Amino acid sequence: MIDSGKLKVVAAMTLAGALAACSQAESPAAGLAPAATSSSIELTAGIQDIMHDMIEPSAEFLWESVGVTETAEGVEEKQPRTDEEWAELRRHSIIIAESANLILMNGRHVVREGKLLDDHGTPGNLTAEQVEQAIAADRATFESFGRALHEVGVTFLKAAEKRDTKAIMDAGETMDEVCEGCHLKFWYPGQKIPAFPDQAPE
Repeated sequence: MIDSGKLKVVAAMTLAGALAACSQAESPAAGLAPAATSSSIELTAGIQDIMHDMIEPSAEFLWESVGVTETAEGVEEKQPRTDEEWAELRRHSIIIAESANLILMNGRHVVREGKLLDDHGTPGNLTAEQVEQAIAADRATFESFGRALHEVGVTFLKAAEKRDTKAIMDAGETMDEVCEGCHLKFWYPGQKIPAFPDQAPE
């Protein structure tokens, strides 16, 4: 006669072994290299590099991707029309969103070592050292601008995937406000902006 107590022990051991094997097989980290830690990340580009080589070209592309122009021949509407053109707009949207994350990484300097800002010496503009000090003094505001730029990039991305030209134009206006607001705060707070002719003092 088979001992029912022994059967229960064997069954429990078998189930435990099966669960352990299943857990090991389903673990997403099994066999993968450990995730990179912050100490293993090397920051090469300065904020100016990311702005000059990533944000500015993509922002210009997005601003110019959709628009309405009046000419002597009539009204011209510009917008992406082919799958390839929409894919390109999507690509630049992602660059804007992720570039915003890059400039917010802790330890990222304004310029690379030994470099000056492109507009160094321009009246009203801060030096690279002064920009660093301004960011350190109000990091929360700097990060809020970065998050706002990221959100604009995501808005562009969603608009591109929906092929919504109106949303693209609206996002372009928002991006202009975010960029100019950040620059006026941290880049050229003392810049003198000339008045339009109809606003000039009499």
